[in-house]
Amino acid sequence: MSQGNVLEFEHVDHVYDGIDEVLHDVSLAIAPGEMFCLLGPSGCGKTTTLRLAAGLETLQRGRILINGSVVADGRIDVPPERRGVGLVFQDTALFPHLTVFGNIAFGLTGLGASARRERVMAILAQLGMSGFADAYPHVLSGGQQQRVALARALAPDPRLILLDEPFSGLDAQLRAQIRQETLAVLKDHGATALIVTHDPEEAMYVADRIAVMNEGRIVQIGKPEEAYCHPVSAFVTRFFSSTNAFEGTVRGGAVATPFGPVPAAGFADGAPVLVLMRPEALRIGPEGSPPREGGIGAARARVIDVRMLRRAVFMHLCMGDFEGRHVHFHSRDPGHHMPAEGADVTVTLDPAQTFVFPRPADP
Repeated sequence: MSQGNVLEFEHVDHVYDGIDEVLHDVSLAIAPGEMFCLLGPSGCGKTTTLRLAAGLETLQRGRILINGSVVADGRIDVPPERRGVGLVFQDTALFPHLTVFGNIAFGLTGLGASARRERVMAILAQLGMSGFADAYPHVLSGGQQQRVALARALAPDPRLILLDEPFSGLDAQLRAQIRQETLAVLKDHGATALIVTHDPEEAMYVADRIAVMNEGRIVQIGKPEEAYCHPVSAFVTRFFSSTNAFEGTVRGGAVATPFGPVPAAGFADGAPVLVLMRPEALRIGPEGSPPREGGIGAARARVIDVRMLRRAVFMHLCMGDFEGRHVHFHSRDPGHHMPAEGADVTVTLDPAQTFVFPRPADP
């Protein structure tokens, strides 16, 4: 690991009840001012990783450092209050018997009354909550409670902010607003953050880098565009979006599909592969239209079903028989053009959103 990182995990393993392995060989490093997301399905180990960083779980194997100092290594176990971290949970965990001011000021024990009040009011003003200093949590909306939880975490000026699914309890419109506000405040404070989420869109919006987790392991770390555009596995591809799947065999460096040959670099002839195509990869045109520039093939398909989904048109397409199989695909076409059900269309495949992986062995 390079020096100067705010948080480092080195080969961390964690087991519950001596049986269930929750984390396996987890290593990561978060740089100062970085927004770093742990992304994965429920039960993959991302919240356990955050709790180990906070000191809420006892480290079993490996090493954890904060600002270059060891906080846990099996012998050392620095308590949470001495790690210099701020915590924001999904349920906010505000003290119901304290006002908004009291909740935020709770951890500011090293400041005098005047300095404490100045600090609290400055953060409330930044979050647009100045008029709520004397309010109690139960009179606040969910979004307001989340703002107060963030203010409480930021007030002591911690080295690291840990956020565990902080927006998942909010409705979609409010979630987007609070997410944007939170990111702006964290950036303005120059904070370093570790954010846990199961939402790929959320991770791509807030993160400078994403660590995709599955079954206790980090399977890919990179910038959002790297994880989305260059997934290292079928799991990562499918986690970021729905896909059309097609099984085939590599011949002459490519695999035959209903759209035409898809390049399969790195695979030997005869290798069984899985071709994953995002719905956006299927570009739709009128019947008989030429292939889209840079696309693969110009296959004919029939529209079985069509639906408007906000900014895109979702279509169920039948491609007919191909190599003894009757094949169906789904497309998501940006815009508002909706072919009629039963219409014939031309489909071109975008290779940039098409991925080839080894075919998993049958169970």
